[in-house]
Amino acid sequence: MRKLTGFIVFSCLFSQLYAQAFQIEYPKKKDRFAFELISILNDAPFKFQHIKGKLLAKTDSIHLESQIFQVKQVLNGATLGRYVQDSTFYVEYFFGEYTAIEQGRQAQKELTQKISKALNRKVVVLTNDWGNDNNTIIENKLAYCMHNGFFHYNMVVQLNKVMKRDAYRLVFQVYYGRPNYYYWIMRNEPVGSFNFTLGMKNVMMMNNNQYSKGCPIEIPPLLCNGKFEQHDTSFIEYKKTGFDGLMNARSEFDALFGNVRAALGSAYVFFAVNTKAPVLKKVAFVKFDDIDKPKRKTLFLSLVDTNTFNVFNPSKKEYNILVDFAY
Repeated sequence: MRKLTGFIVFSCLFSQLYAQAFQIEYPKKKDRFAFELISILNDAPFKFQHIKGKLLAKTDSIHLESQIFQVKQVLNGATLGRYVQDSTFYVEYFFGEYTAIEQGRQAQKELTQKISKALNRKVVVLTNDWGNDNNTIIENKLAYCMHNGFFHYNMVVQLNKVMKRDAYRLVFQVYYGRPNYYYWIMRNEPVGSFNFTLGMKNVMMMNNNQYSKGCPIEIPPLLCNGKFEQHDTSFIEYKKTGFDGLMNARSEFDALFGNVRAALGSAYVFFAVNTKAPVLKKVAFVKFDDIDKPKRKTLFLSLVDTNTFNVFNPSKKEYNILVDFAY
């Protein structure tokens, strides 16, 4: 019964992990800006094909090797909108120019608040203030959130410098795709093992020089496989073996998943990783403050089918649980 309960919990949790679709409900109250904004966001997973207009140009002063299209969906308050197919695809709307930087900063703040209100305050905001001497002076990246987590930042409000006119331009952009959904880790999750928790925290806090040792710390009950390289990323890998069939492996994975959440705490978030055989399940943990960094330290927890059978019980297959620290 205990194994069956663990399997049910495991199955329910992972069905939720993979079920989050980027689809925002329209507000019940009439709000033109909110309706237009949500229409744009809901078209992002489809490369904006429903709001894409005719081709305007294949280049301009900013996008030198891009295709630029009209947008059929207006955004109330914007002076101009367009769809850009560059190294990535996005729509952008212009909300005027300002001769005084203080006015531009205030307008950027107000537009961010307007977007947040349109989404019923369900947003996470990451602010990068690059300073008045940079081309992009300040930007607010926005992510749509729900009760148990949030989608990756796919909106940005920027105040950019217009060099030729000595002015400041306010721009709002939405990027295409189905953004990853990050789950919050609840505070004070029960700790299964103090030694495991301490080991996890210590490895995640290490710098790159300490990682170079290969197996820096023991994390019982895991065994260290050592260090390996993949593309431009280095990994330290730990594993657990010896499971009595898939049901037992899933139960152990579920327990380890809970222990990792408790060990890392609410400073971290996690998301499901799409997998293919022999990997059956995979979850990634990152620090909330590092989400938008291109090179971020990540912990991967995986359940892997070894495609071999147990020598003591030939009817049962062998499985491994892997914990990989990527840096």
